Amino acid sequence: MPRPIALLLLCALVARAEILTPPYVNLALGKKITATATCGDEGPELYCKLVGANADHDEHVIQGQVCDFCDANNDAKKHPPEYAVDGMETWWQSPPLSRGMKYNEVNLTIDLGQEFHVAYVFLKMGNSPRPGLWALEKSTDYGKTFKPWQYFSESTQDCERYFGKESLQPITKDDSVICSTEYSKIVPLEGGEIPVSLLNYRPSANKYFSSLVLQEWTRATNVRLRLLRTKNLGGHLMSVARLDPTVTRRYFYSIKDISIGGRCMCNGHADNCYPADPESDTSILVCRCQHNTCGPQCAQCCPGFEQKKWRISQYWDRFDCEPCNCHNHTTECEYDPSVDEQHLSLDINGRYEGGGVCKNCQHNTEGINCNKCRPTFYRPYGKKWNEIDVCHPCDCDPHFSTGNCEEETGRCECRVEFNPPNCDSCAYGYFDYPNCKPCTCNLNGTEGAQCTPDDGICPCKFNYAGDSCNTCADGYYSPKCKNCECNAVGSVSQVCDKISGNCTCKSKYAGRTCNQCEAGYYDYPSCKHCNCDVSGTQAAICDDVTGQCICKTGFGGARCDQCLSGFYMEVRGRDRQCVPCDCSSTGSTSTSCSVDGKCNCLANFGGKQCNQCSPGYYKYPECLREYLTLLCVTNSFNNI
Repeated sequence: MPRPIALLLLCALVARAEILTPPYVNLALGKKITATATCGDEGPELYCKLVGANADHDEHVIQGQVCDFCDANNDAKKHPPEYAVDGMETWWQSPPLSRGMKYNEVNLTIDLGQEFHVAYVFLKMGNSPRPGLWALEKSTDYGKTFKPWQYFSESTQDCERYFGKESLQPITKDDSVICSTEYSKIVPLEGGEIPVSLLNYRPSANKYFSSLVLQEWTRATNVRLRLLRTKNLGGHLMSVARLDPTVTRRYFYSIKDISIGGRCMCNGHADNCYPADPESDTSILVCRCQHNTCGPQCAQCCPGFEQKKWRISQYWDRFDCEPCNCHNHTTECEYDPSVDEQHLSLDINGRYEGGGVCKNCQHNTEGINCNKCRPTFYRPYGKKWNEIDVCHPCDCDPHFSTGNCEEETGRCECRVEFNPPNCDSCAYGYFDYPNCKPCTCNLNGTEGAQCTPDDGICPCKFNYAGDSCNTCADGYYSPKCKNCECNAVGSVSQVCDKISGNCTCKSKYAGRTCNQCEAGYYDYPSCKHCNCDVSGTQAAICDDVTGQCICKTGFGGARCDQCLSGFYMEVRGRDRQCVPCDCSSTGSTSTSCSVDGKCNCLANFGGKQCNQCSPGYYKYPECLREYLTLLCVTNSFNNI
């Protein structure tokens, strides 16, 4: 095919980058392809070509038209979509518009089976003109969604109408989507070609591996031809509109070859691909990875080569997966980004770069780089980390030692209860060598914070007591065994409660330290008795300094044994209370009342609190004299 070869030569500019790239191949050949409609799939179907009859050929001629039948059940007459990608002279053909105008819109989809970088698409028509309106689309999610690669139309007006004004703009970005009018002409009526380059004229065409946008632009798992309208002869437009079958049977799509030039996605780590299963399925290709990379697309570092985080190899950023530095004690490792960030992993060049963490270290080693001996092993002086016997067992008495020992010297590490370096005495806080039992002393209460090394006796501080110095001495209280500070005048002794710190007070005295008078007494430190009536005074009884009785509400007098004006005494057993008179301000002469609570009422008011009218009066609170009574009184005077 000359056109695809020419396109490959154009795309060869990309391959000149100084990184590994597999060769371009025809990705469409033999791939799975589907069509939403195919001529003859519902039974024999008549179609006619636009080209005129040729007497030299034995063909069916109907009304001067060269015609034939499609039939999916006849090998000589069928035109399935697979014929467009078989590399033969066969072709796929859509139903003619005589079956229905809806067959203007037909999709032809090729499943590439995996991700590839696509450089070009080349179409060669069969026995029909090129489509008048269509879109070339790609999917990167195995056919779930599609995005446009390029639009095709017979006029700029249709480009704008169907694909938007921006489709008429020139290529300015690596992922610009343009509309072309060059390949939608009616001529040739058969065998027309449509070459589509996805790289030419794009800003990064000559530096492909420097543009992630262009790499993403060419990435695809599926390619779809979304055919929208056949190309018609100008004189047939009215007949097509009238659905004249002698005309509409001549319009359909026919594609003899679809070539997709692309290559495996190997991320710059391979220059060749090969079938994953050459015996049963040669359609799935995998990269022949280099640079210590692995996977179908060389998208990960191989086991044991994960010192650095995997990345694409670019011409300005060459990358090889680097082996982890495990000092020959394991071949397993994995990349840890946090180790990389903290510069904790030593690489094979002696620098703390990368995040390789060794796994399953052997030969009694451990650590990020298998550069530490396991517990109870040590590295003798002069031993190198890459030696198999670098870690020797510690020779320690388990009674005195933890089992671990110092690097280089092998000196045993003492257990916590023994003093280093020779473990020949009890450590601080222990006694009775060689048993070295822990002291039971309360460290806060013990002088020197430890017991005596021979007998374990705890020497208590002056304010602590007990065998373990864990209680307060007399005269002190918890939690820090502070001085009781009992008042000498008011307390029985200088010893207080060891928990609360409360001192034992003499009669008439109170408070934690007995430094105040008890309720009912005043004038500390003499603490004289308050001469107050208990019923009429508040809880404090009297002022603790002056001795003045503090009366309850309603009580008065020096001893609070009298009721104030406006109150009267109410006795209930031994309890006496001064109750408010509550005299009516309207009906009483004052707020005071008698000893039994009776208010002094005005002439026309009555009741205990003067809150009602007297006999002969009505309408409280006015309490007016009744007219009949007044009349009777008047007549009585007149009869005298």
